Amino acid sequence: MLGAAAKTAIPVKAQAILSLGVLSCALILDFYGLKQKSWCVLSLRRQTPKRVLRDFGARRAALAWGLDAGLVFTTFRMSSLSWALLALAILGVAPSWVGLGYAAGFLLPFLLASVLSGTWPAAEAPALAERLARSSSVARVTCVAALLCSVVMGLLLV
Repeated sequence: MLGAAAKTAIPVKAQAILSLGVLSCALILDFYGLKQKSWCVLSLRRQTPKRVLRDFGARRAALAWGLDAGLVFTTFRMSSLSWALLALAILGVAPSWVGLGYAAGFLLPFLLASVLSGTWPAAEAPALAERLARSSSVARVTCVAALLCSVVMGLLLV
């Protein structure tokens, strides 16, 4: 709704300049996070408490975790990309279906891990967690590179 209103109210040139500003800010924030080896500074430093599983059961805990992970502002974020995406949607620049890609970014790795988890012996779980933790810098560099490409392309188009 906001995006549709903004798309008609804000001139195209102004939308492009605002989008470039949003992406540039996200790039600066992600570069800072990469340099400081920290999470996105815009995100809350919290996650779904483990007691939710104990107090409410697996089904409600999964719902709480999914809502927590799916909302941009409620939990840890590796990158400011999700914030930039939200801002671009509000500006009316991102298409309405972009939320499906955002959801797939959470859902597909989760499904893959669920399917593959039965193939790993329980003794290998700590080693897998360690490998994933080491690969987080690769994901952060990828986010910075994607934002850099977006900013450069935006500069060329504006």
